[in-house]
Amino acid sequence: MAISRPTVYDVAERAGVSIATVSFAFRRPDKVRAETREVVLKAAHEIGYVPSGSARNLARGRTGVLGLHLFDLLLDVAPGTQAAEEGVTDLSALDLGAPLVEWDATEDARASEPKVFPLYVDEVQRGFVLECRRNTTGVLLRRGGTGSNEIAETAGQVDGLAVLPGHAGFAPAEALNASVPVVMVSSGGGPGHHVLADNAGGVRSLVDHLVTVHAARSLGWVGAADGWDPRRRRDAFDDAVSTYEGVRGEVVDPVDVGLDPVFTTLLERAEAGTLPDALVCATDQTALAAIDVLRERGIEAPRDILIAGFDGIQATRTCSPTLTTVRQPMELMGRLAAHLLLTDPGDGSVAPRTVTVAVALQLGASCGCG
Repeated sequence: MAISRPTVYDVAERAGVSIATVSFAFRRPDKVRAETREVVLKAAHEIGYVPSGSARNLARGRTGVLGLHLFDLLLDVAPGTQAAEEGVTDLSALDLGAPLVEWDATEDARASEPKVFPLYVDEVQRGFVLECRRNTTGVLLRRGGTGSNEIAETAGQVDGLAVLPGHAGFAPAEALNASVPVVMVSSGGGPGHHVLADNAGGVRSLVDHLVTVHAARSLGWVGAADGWDPRRRRDAFDDAVSTYEGVRGEVVDPVDVGLDPVFTTLLERAEAGTLPDALVCATDQTALAAIDVLRERGIEAPRDILIAGFDGIQATRTCSPTLTTVRQPMELMGRLAAHLLLTDPGDGSVAPRTVTVAVALQLGASCGCG
């Protein structure tokens, strides 16, 4: 039989005061005499009443929660592999009353594969949650679409909203023109604050390394140019290559591994023997998948071709060969997003800020270093 929780009415009756006095005793103790507040707190303790934090915050026009809206950056399987939905455990079929709940080791290995988790979004999320925890602020995580209603629904439940656009592009501006502050992570578009990585500087460091250290004379770009980060990286690749006389740059394959991980053009070039000296990939996910598909054709990095990525996800350090990449401080970016929201009261008194963080070249064996 369910037992109802004590309410503010129960406390008021036991303490012999009004409901408003009970409310003030918890929310605005400065408005209640010390003796009266002591009586209210004693009555609440005796009947086990716990005030609702959300109710207190809503009374002040605040929720005490920040939102993180993710679009489509989470992966279910590693890029270049087939979906294995039929292998996912049906939780409703588990015997939760058993002394031990058995689990599928194969499924667990697939789900914890470093090429799937943690990725860019996982580290940003971790930083966001850690900064909120340091400031005793709750977090609402939402993975959804880009529709105005979906974004507005998230914004309506929080004091501030951070958004990671993903493949779908920017959130609708009308959905974010709300009364709460907004931070766009890895996107210079849209309203509010922005937290960005130095994409141009990172790609420049990759091209410089491949050309000056490894004497690469032809470089190919692999990856889609959809979205804020990929577009800036692709433009930076073209600009960096153009500064070297006698060095040729080209788009080898505009594949988007998040949508359709088929390296059609790359494999055609591999079969024809016309691959460039080095490949610069839009993301680490793209680079890791490219290494795998080329290996299946007998083409190994760095023996036959140099390969580099961008992001610095965990899998770059555990794969074979380890991946040369550009590491962006993703956890820091998540913390910065939370900080910008926590320090913006949302009343228009704080001007939008753009924070760009530095990146670092992370050398691995895929280019012959490491």
